[in-house]
Amino acid sequence: MATKKIQSITSLKNAVTDELKTLGFVKKYDSIYEAVVISAKDIQKNGRLIVRLIGENVKITDLPDEYVKSEAHLNLTVRWSSPFAGATNISNTIKSGLSTLPGSSPASDPDKVYDGTQRSYGMWMIPPDVGNKVLVMFIGGDLAKGVVVGCLYQNLMNHMVPGIAKSRTFTSVESELKETPTAEYNKASDIASDVDYTKSRSSDGLTPTDNIKRAVHTPHYNGLKEQGLEEDSTRGLTSSSARRESPSKVFGILTPDANQFVMDDGDQQLIRLRTKSGAQILLDETNGNVYIINKKGTGWIEMDDAGKIDVWANDSISIRSHKDINIRADRDLNLESGRDINVRTTQTTATGQPSDTTGILPSANGAFNLDVAGALNIKTVDATTITSGKEFHLQSSANHLSAIKVDGSSGNTEINSAGNHHETASAIHMNGPAAVAAIPYGGLTAKVDTDGNLFFTNTLYTRNSEDKRNTEKVGTILTRFPSREPFARQEYTD
Repeated sequence: MATKKIQSITSLKNAVTDELKTLGFVKKYDSIYEAVVISAKDIQKNGRLIVRLIGENVKITDLPDEYVKSEAHLNLTVRWSSPFAGATNISNTIKSGLSTLPGSSPASDPDKVYDGTQRSYGMWMIPPDVGNKVLVMFIGGDLAKGVVVGCLYQNLMNHMVPGIAKSRTFTSVESELKETPTAEYNKASDIASDVDYTKSRSSDGLTPTDNIKRAVHTPHYNGLKEQGLEEDSTRGLTSSSARRESPSKVFGILTPDANQFVMDDGDQQLIRLRTKSGAQILLDETNGNVYIINKKGTGWIEMDDAGKIDVWANDSISIRSHKDINIRADRDLNLESGRDINVRTTQTTATGQPSDTTGILPSANGAFNLDVAGALNIKTVDATTITSGKEFHLQSSANHLSAIKVDGSSGNTEINSAGNHHETASAIHMNGPAAVAAIPYGGLTAKVDTDGNLFFTNTLYTRNSEDKRNTEKVGTILTRFPSREPFARQEYTD
């Protein structure tokens, strides 16, 4: 593979240094220098930059995104550095031609397997864009051995870092207050002169950060709206910005495409890992919550400080265990479905069973066992059918069987036996005295508030004319009813 020869300072072509070299003098660059990035494209993909030292007639506002070589300036290629970087010892690699790896079974081409090569590790941050300033040093004072040792923020350009914080944004009505995740302020805007870095965002949001409105961070805000979190200051909006206070209490990383890792020691102490569109894992120290939500808000999980665990899914929730699944509620266990409830047990070695089930269980017909300490109440609106492949046993201290229609009129009691019919009792009374009627079970009722209105609210995906999610009241026997965000987090207690 062809490699590019690295020039030393004595072979660099530059009018200034060339003139000095004719006088027998070579300048050594033995300090830390401020430079501006001219190009961040590296054919080696090692993060090398082309930079221009500040003081070489640099105008950072006139730099093109694509690098154009200039004879008028001294442009230098410098290496990218990291706080932590490396690879395993190259002396431990396996050369081609060896028949086996030390301590392993024979293998052909051991130089082409995992144990035969180096493994890299470290922290990788992409180099900054064109026009950003960096600090460079030159090993041995040699311009051909430059290394980037740090990056410099542009003045007042750190509001978004690291959490894309909320601030006041532009609206069609000047006096209207609206806070969203915002980008940096536009230095080319006609209101750029309004910036005042002594002003912090007020708690009511009326005064924006640095006293200047910023444009909505559209990708992030649209993601929060899709999730339903655009007004949630705990799970959606955040104040995690380097410009919130000084000295800052927020730490983290924000990528150029707005993916973030935040550690905040401020009023809402938290650790947050979030993508540009809002998929996130939130560990909330202040409120005690652990919250996970996907990009579109079609599924989320939350564990709160009191120990409540809420799960909501727009599609199915599927659970499978290779062995047992145990569910227990120390109080009530409430099950409700919008359509059918299907329960089935199977023969352990039946055709169609997973092989990892048939492989661990002896052959047996699965039983359905129901042990109730109190009453067993069953109500159906339609027919009730019980079919037994063998005997049907019904035992009670007293049996009451009534054939009464729903409207109260009489119904028929019919017994049809293909074989013999036997009745045994100390006395059999036919058509008198009147038999005790069975007591009908009225069923479960939906939870209501003190005024008799349905208690729970369900959030819909659609939005109203005010751009708020539509909601509806629902009838349910549950004591907590998770929904799409924004979830009201209501709980029914009795």
